[in-house]
Amino acid sequence: MRSSSNQAMTINQQVSSEQYHRAEQFLPHNLKPLIKNNWLEAHWLSGKDMFWFRQQVANNGHQFIMVDAKNNLQGPAFDHTQLMKAIEKHGIEVNGPTHLPLKQPIITLNSLNFQLNEQQWQCDLTHYLCNSSEVIKPNTPSSGLSPDGRWQVSVNNYNLVLHSIEQGTQQQLTHDGSELFPYALTHPNPHASFKNSTPYPDDNFSVMWSDNSRYVITHKIDRSKTNKLTLVQANTYKGLTPRAISYYYPMAGDEQLPMANLILIDTKTARVTTLDTPPVMQTYYGSPIWGWWQDNGRFVYHDRERGNKTYHMREVIPEQSTVRTLVTEQDDKYVDPWTQLYWHLPELNAFVWSSQRSGYQHLYLYDTTTGKLKNAITSGAMTVRAIRAIDSQSKHIYFEASGKEAGRDPYYRHLYRANLDGTGLTLLTPEAAEHSTQLSDDYKYVIDTYSTPTTPPVSVLRDSQTGKVIRQLQRADTSALIATGWQPPRPFKVLAGDNKTPLYGLMYLPSNFDPNKKYPIIDDIYTGPHNFFTAKSFNTYSTQANALAELGFIVIKMDGRGTHKRGRAFHEYSFKNLGGGTDDHVVAIKQLAKEHSYIDINRVGIFGFSAGGYDTAHAMFKHPDFFKVGVAASGNHDFRVDKAGWNEMWMGYPVTSHWDAQSNLTMAKHLQGKLLLAHGELDSNVHPAATLQLASKLIEANKDFELMIYPNMGHVLDKNPYFVRKRWDFFVEHLLGAKPPKEYELSW
Repeated sequence: MRSSSNQAMTINQQVSSEQYHRAEQFLPHNLKPLIKNNWLEAHWLSGKDMFWFRQQVANNGHQFIMVDAKNNLQGPAFDHTQLMKAIEKHGIEVNGPTHLPLKQPIITLNSLNFQLNEQQWQCDLTHYLCNSSEVIKPNTPSSGLSPDGRWQVSVNNYNLVLHSIEQGTQQQLTHDGSELFPYALTHPNPHASFKNSTPYPDDNFSVMWSDNSRYVITHKIDRSKTNKLTLVQANTYKGLTPRAISYYYPMAGDEQLPMANLILIDTKTARVTTLDTPPVMQTYYGSPIWGWWQDNGRFVYHDRERGNKTYHMREVIPEQSTVRTLVTEQDDKYVDPWTQLYWHLPELNAFVWSSQRSGYQHLYLYDTTTGKLKNAITSGAMTVRAIRAIDSQSKHIYFEASGKEAGRDPYYRHLYRANLDGTGLTLLTPEAAEHSTQLSDDYKYVIDTYSTPTTPPVSVLRDSQTGKVIRQLQRADTSALIATGWQPPRPFKVLAGDNKTPLYGLMYLPSNFDPNKKYPIIDDIYTGPHNFFTAKSFNTYSTQANALAELGFIVIKMDGRGTHKRGRAFHEYSFKNLGGGTDDHVVAIKQLAKEHSYIDINRVGIFGFSAGGYDTAHAMFKHPDFFKVGVAASGNHDFRVDKAGWNEMWMGYPVTSHWDAQSNLTMAKHLQGKLLLAHGELDSNVHPAATLQLASKLIEANKDFELMIYPNMGHVLDKNPYFVRKRWDFFVEHLLGAKPPKEYELSW
């Protein structure tokens, strides 16, 4: 060990319980309640330029605020004291006017409806008279019930049954269903079965009714060659006998995935039709059909082909029992299904579709009848993130996008308006911040909540045509948060391994930070290509990094090449290269150490969860001289021991040699540092076999490591106080070079 590290390690040979207690105060569940009004949810009054929202006040209270957008007025939605008295007249105790116990409130100018004590209440806000009308009936199972309540579809012995509610009769619609070829059944996540001590529910089903209650879309699935996995619950709390549940789980690289044919039911004729269209594949839990009924009476659904290079949007025409393809998207690497946007415009006989064909996520207008492209709506170096509203009358589209505004963080979302013909692009939220927006029902107003990692949220009302701020609605109160000594993380910008691509991240420092000291640095890593993971809003207080930094570390969170929302060239770095995600992190930490003398480059740690657990172990194996200590939780250490959809998307299909090359199992022999592996025994997302197989390889290589299997825990361990404490202990002992307090008990 170099002398600089030895000197740093003698600073604090024993970390006290008081220091752990201090760090505990910076855990997310302790910090979150300390900020008020970080978000505003607007409820617009029908036919009026008015809306109300719930606002937090002192002593964990709240009040209801009414805003008159047209006249630029804001105030209490009603007299809270008068309403409290009106409720108390019914013998109900209310703990003050800012603690009104209103559930699911619906507020108008003169009335208020809400739920309380399993009753529905109505209050006259002119005279403040309240009465309860009907007892709220407990939710009863209504699965398969038609919108008009006249019909119900169920599944019996793997076959479809149609029930007439009015006549009290039933008719079996199919007779060829079986366990391996069932109708309508979905693949539920088994975790709830363990939690509730119930059998695995292999009778969950999915039927989707048309609005007119005549047609049903469902499926018949072939799961005859689908993998089954088994989880074992060692401690059932009902004796010493362990319990096992087996469940269907399509795994990456499987020769055959479950495939489902679309089924159309016409309740008027009791006819069941297997639609003449390619079957859709199921790659995870739930229903294999990603679709919905539109208000034109047609059913649309997404259809991915295996390999993820071809993606269709299809439409079912129920009157004809036919299917047509609206649009097909193709790419020589992949089409990302989790970013596809679709918006139906029946008044214009058109639809909006998103595509990354230009190198960025953009919007395109298509003719519904012909399926032909009419025009691009957006273009250039920006990434469309969400469609917020489309006004068919004015032909305006409102959408959030990032990356267009120069000189600012390229991940910041802004709201734009454009014409559907691709002209008239207008920025409506100019502040250099992360914007989250809501449009009024008549498209005249925008409610915008914006913040940065260092500036608290502000909610404003804007004019939707100009973006001009009409009024400030509320500003987040962070006084209690700041009083703890908490400080926001410091944003940083570095260059990627290509020495030209800018990367962005956050650096978390202890509240007693001293720039004249040397601190170990820990990388909180997650390089999954489906998103980016560094906070761009003020919501940085909801991460574990704050508490870990408080123990005497520098903790960073960043997004390297291969993650999402920066354009295809940036994103495709991870294609068939998930193991390359750690490389930019090494380069970034080295740059930060050169810029900041307080970073001890000889003491670098890393931790992550799920794909971040894979990243952690991979980094320890690939860069053994750089990363000294790692904690890998719930990792998918070989992509073939994980779900088909996510892994085949980024690694490609079929499985070839690059899957082996990037497997942690093939690299375990390179471990040099201190590694802690952790996994929940009931992890139904990434099976615990992924970690146990890595442990086996480490044992074969005669490597020292630590392994924790958590009884009765699933995929997420960050809310388990024992795991969080063990992670702290591991870094304190092996990276800080100090002794943690013995068996410190975290409160949760």
